[in-house]
Amino acid sequence: MATQQVNERLAALTAAGTSVWLDQIKRSLITTGELQRLVEEDSLRGVTSNPTIFNQAMLGSDDYDEQLAELARAGRTTRGIYQEMAIQDIQDACDVLRVVYDETGGADGFVSFEVDPDLAFDTKRTMEQAREYWGRVDRPNLMIKIPGTTEGVPAIEEMIYEGRNINVTLLFGVEEYAQVAEAYIRGLERRNAEGQSVEVASVASFFVSRVDTEVDKRLEGTGHDDLMGKAGIANARAAYLRYEEIFLGERFAALRDAGARVQRPLWASTGVKNPKYRDVMYVEELVGPETVNTMPMATLLAAGDHAEIRGATTREDPTPVLEALADAGIDLKDVTDQLLREGVEKFVEPMDKLLDGIDTKREAVVTRRPASIQAWLPDDVEPRVAARVERAASEDVARRIWRKDDTLWGPAGQPEVANRLGWLTVTEQMREGLADLQAFADEVRDEGVTDVVLLGMGGSSLAPEVIRRSFGEQEGRPTLHVLDSTDAGAIRAVEAAIDLDHSLFLVSTKSGGTIETLSLFKHFWSRRGDGNAFVAITDPGSGLEQLAREHDFRRTFLNDPDIGGRYSALSYFGLVPAALMGADVAGILHAAGIAEQNCQSFESGDISSGLWLGLAWGELALAGHDKLTYVIDPPLQSFGLWVEQLIAESTGKHGKGIVPVVDEPLGDPDAYGNDRTFLHLRHASDPDEAVDAKVAALREAGHPVIVREVDGPEDLGRIFFFAEFAIATVGWVLEINPFDQPNVQEAKDNTARVLAEGTGDQPDATDDDLSALLDGLGAPHYLAVMGYVKPSGELDAAVTELRATVRDAAKAATTFGYGPRFLHSTGQLHKGGPPAGRFLQLIHDSEPDVEIPGESYSFTRLKHAQAIGDLDTLRGHGLPAQRVTLEGDDPAAALRALTARLKGLL
Repeated sequence: MATQQVNERLAALTAAGTSVWLDQIKRSLITTGELQRLVEEDSLRGVTSNPTIFNQAMLGSDDYDEQLAELARAGRTTRGIYQEMAIQDIQDACDVLRVVYDETGGADGFVSFEVDPDLAFDTKRTMEQAREYWGRVDRPNLMIKIPGTTEGVPAIEEMIYEGRNINVTLLFGVEEYAQVAEAYIRGLERRNAEGQSVEVASVASFFVSRVDTEVDKRLEGTGHDDLMGKAGIANARAAYLRYEEIFLGERFAALRDAGARVQRPLWASTGVKNPKYRDVMYVEELVGPETVNTMPMATLLAAGDHAEIRGATTREDPTPVLEALADAGIDLKDVTDQLLREGVEKFVEPMDKLLDGIDTKREAVVTRRPASIQAWLPDDVEPRVAARVERAASEDVARRIWRKDDTLWGPAGQPEVANRLGWLTVTEQMREGLADLQAFADEVRDEGVTDVVLLGMGGSSLAPEVIRRSFGEQEGRPTLHVLDSTDAGAIRAVEAAIDLDHSLFLVSTKSGGTIETLSLFKHFWSRRGDGNAFVAITDPGSGLEQLAREHDFRRTFLNDPDIGGRYSALSYFGLVPAALMGADVAGILHAAGIAEQNCQSFESGDISSGLWLGLAWGELALAGHDKLTYVIDPPLQSFGLWVEQLIAESTGKHGKGIVPVVDEPLGDPDAYGNDRTFLHLRHASDPDEAVDAKVAALREAGHPVIVREVDGPEDLGRIFFFAEFAIATVGWVLEINPFDQPNVQEAKDNTARVLAEGTGDQPDATDDDLSALLDGLGAPHYLAVMGYVKPSGELDAAVTELRATVRDAAKAATTFGYGPRFLHSTGQLHKGGPPAGRFLQLIHDSEPDVEIPGESYSFTRLKHAQAIGDLDTLRGHGLPAQRVTLEGDDPAAALRALTARLKGLL
C-alpha cells in the first residue's frame, strides 16, 4: 500500500485556521480520483464553483458530451441540460468531501453551487432557485451561493432561516460584508427564537485580487507605485476586523452558546493577476482563525510548493495602507461599488456563453449536425431540420445521390439529372490528369507567355475568377485575366493590360455556342489569328470543338459532358486556368477529395457536412429564411461569385428557391428582415475579430447563423465540393431538379429577337416608376441590381453604398450582378424563383465601341440587346423591373447620384 504524503505547507495553513478550498470543479477532477487525492494529501476542505468554472469545464472538454447528448435526445432544454450536468458534478463532489464534513462535525467539507447570476437583482427568484437546487442536490454539505447585492441580502436571511447553507458571493466592500453578516445572524436568531437548530453553515466570500487590479489601474502615473498590490489585502484585513467585532461580540454570543458557528470570511479571487507580485501573496497575507481561502488550482499548487505560513497575518493592522491610499486619492468605496457592478456582469457573461455553448451542442445532437459546423437555428426551425435529417436518413438520400438515382429529384428518366452528376467523382479524374495539366502549364510558362485571357461566361468563368482572386499573382507564372463581359470598355481594358503577342486565350464554353464567348473569340482572333495562341475548353462534340479544329487551336480540353456548367469548378473549366496561373491545383484537389470522402460517410450512418448543410438550407428556406447571406473572411471573399450561381441557378425554379446574397456590407442586426440566414465562412487561423463580433450580434438577435471554418486558397476545393453536394441535397428538400435551368433560354431567345428586329431600349424610369418599384420593399422581397456596366473597383464601391442604403431603409435583401454575366448566374432565379424580386437595371456605355468581326452588331449593341431582352423577360413574368441609364463618363458618380435619388424615395 502506498503511503500518503501530506503536504506540510497546506497542513500548516489549515492548522493556522485557514481552510483550504479549491475554486474549480470539473468532471475529470472527480472521476480520476484527483479530488480525493487533494482531500487526502493537500488538506482540501471544500470546493467552490461559478459560471466561469462550469463554462471552462463543460465547453473545454468532452467529459460532458455523452450526458449532454442523452439529455438532448430526451428533449431537455438548454438550461435544463446545464442544471443536470452541474448538479451531477456538485453531488459527486459533495460525496467526495463528505468525509471532511463528517470528521469536522459539519463545520467544513462544503461544495458551493451558485444560483444563476442573472438573478442577482431578483430576491424572489433567487430564493426559488436556491430552494430548487437545495432539493435537487440533496446533500447536507451543499452550500448555495447567493450574491451579496441589495436584493440578495433578504434572500440570504430567508435561506439561513430555512436551514440552508449559504455562501455569500461577490463581496468587495467592508460595509456590504457587514450587511450580509447581519442577514446571517438575523436568520439564525429567527430559528433560535422558534427553537430550531442553529447549526447552519455560511461563508462570506470577500474578493481580493480584483481590488488590486482596479486600484493599481487608478494609481498608475500618480507617483504612488509603492501602494500597488496592497489595497486588496488591506481591504480584506479590514473586513476581518469587522468580522471579529461582529462574531466575537455580545450579540452573537447567545447564538454561539446555542451551537451556532460563525460565518467564516472566505477569501476569493486569490489568484494573482499581476505577474510582478508573489504568486501566493493572497494566501500568505490572509492567514487567520475561522477563515477560508478558495484557490484556483495553480495557486493551490504554488501554495503547496512554497507558501510560508507565519501566523495570523490577517490580523495585521490595515490602517496605514488604507490611509495612504486615501491620501493618494483612492476612493475605496467607489472601487468596491464598481467591482460589485462589474462582478455580476462578469458572471452573467460566462453563464450566457456557457448556455450558448451547450445550446450549440444540444442543437447538434437534435439535428445531427456535424461537429465541423456551428449553427444557431430559430426554435421553430430546429425541429424541422431534425425531422428532415431523420427523413434523409430513412430515405437514404446520401447513398442515392452517389448512386446517381434520378428519382431523388423527380420521375425516372427526366432530362438533365442522371447525366449531370459527373461532378461527384471528377476529382479522381483530375488527379489522374494532373501531371499532364501541370506539364502543359510549365510549357506555356517556358515559352514566355505572360498573360492568359479566359473568354467565358457563368460556369466557365466564375470558378476561375474566384481562384484568380484567392491565390493572387503567382511569381514566374502568367497573369490570368477573366473576361466575361460584353461591355466595350471591359474588352478594351483587358486588351490594354496584356501583351498581345505573348498571350494565350482560353475559349471556354460547355455548349460551344455561348454568344458572348464566341463573340469575344472573334474579336481576339481578329487581333491575333494564330491557333497556337488559343486553347479550347468544352464538351465533346460541341461547336467549339469543331471551331478549334478548324482554327488549329493549340489544344482542346474535352470535359466530362455529365458535369453541368455551374458544377464544373473542379473540372477542366476551373483547373486549366488555375494551373496556367500557377495556383496549387494539387492542393485544391486534395481538399476536394477530403470533402468527397466526408460526403460518402453514409455507410456509418453519420450525416456529412454537405448533406446537413443542404438539409438545413432547404428547411430554412421553406420556413421563410430564404435569403442565404454569405459572410466570407479573406482571402476567399470572392467565393461568393461562384456560389451565387450555384445556388440561384440550381434552386430558383417553379416558384421556389434560395436567394444568395453575397458582397452585401455587413450591418447591425436591426438592419435585416426576418428572411435571412447568415453563413459565415470564417478563417480558422486568422479570423477577423470585428466580423466575428458582428456575426455574434446577429446570432444573439435571433437570426439563423451557420459558421464553417475555412483556411487558405487551397481550401477552395473543399468548399466547392461541399457546396455542390449541399445544393444537390437542397433540390431534394425543395422537390426540384437542381441541375436544369428552364428559364435561362427565355432571355437568350429575347436577345436573339432584339438583335434580329433591331428593337430599341426601353425608356428610363421616372421617379414615380422608381417609387413604385421600392414601395413595400422589405422581407420577403429583395432588390436585384443588374449592372450592364464596365466592371471596376470604383463601381463596386458605389454599388455597396446603394445596397447598404436600400437595406438599412427597407430591411430588404439586395443583390448585384454585372451584365450579362448574371444572366448565366442569378438570371434563372430572377425569372423562375419566388416572385419576390424587384429589379433595377443599370446601363452605361463605354466609348469607343468594339465591333464583332463577321456580325452585323457590335459589342455595345449586343449588351443592349441582352439588357432589353432581360427586361422584357422579367416584365413578361409580371415582375417589377425598371431601367436607369448612368449618364456621363463616370458611372460610379452617376450611381451615387442615383443612390441619393432612391434614398429620397424610400
